[in-house]
Amino acid sequence: MVTADLDNLYPGIEVLLEGVDFMIGSREFPERLLGIPDLLESLPEITRRFGCRVAGATLGRQGVLAWDGTQFHYCPAFRVDTVDTTGAGDVFHAGFAYALLRGDILPEILEFSCAAAGLNCTAPGARGGIRPVKEIEKLRHEGIRHEPRCADDELRRATARAASTRHTSSKK
Repeated sequence: MVTADLDNLYPGIEVLLEGVDFMIGSREFPERLLGIPDLLESLPEITRRFGCRVAGATLGRQGVLAWDGTQFHYCPAFRVDTVDTTGAGDVFHAGFAYALLRGDILPEILEFSCAAAGLNCTAPGARGGIRPVKEIEKLRHEGIRHEPRCADDELRRATARAASTRHTSSKK
């Protein structure tokens, strides 16, 4: 399993993506890569074009959005007393890799990652708020979330559109 945290374009990025299973980039990365500003369109296109099992984008305090080839998964970020956001993305990706290797399913992986990143923001420095798994799980199960960026019905409609596009493009 190969994960990638991508923010910018550079020579050879397309070839690299062909070997990535789980691409969770910055909010801006899919548009930089494809020129498609809407994540509900660009994330499925990344999976189609490059063969990633999951394509996602971190959204800061709005959480994370991911497409697994068949449906969208969205996890709003947790409300925490933010001191410093330095390192939140790195801790998110570490949490993602940990939960993936633990065998969690994608929605649980996203929740764990958001909780780990949120807790890291409660102390100064890039690694100041890294917490034990037990504390991350407690926030994951009991924490209050920010308002969702995406409504469930919006994700269902986007899933249906992406699925129909997948079937149409696979018939060509």
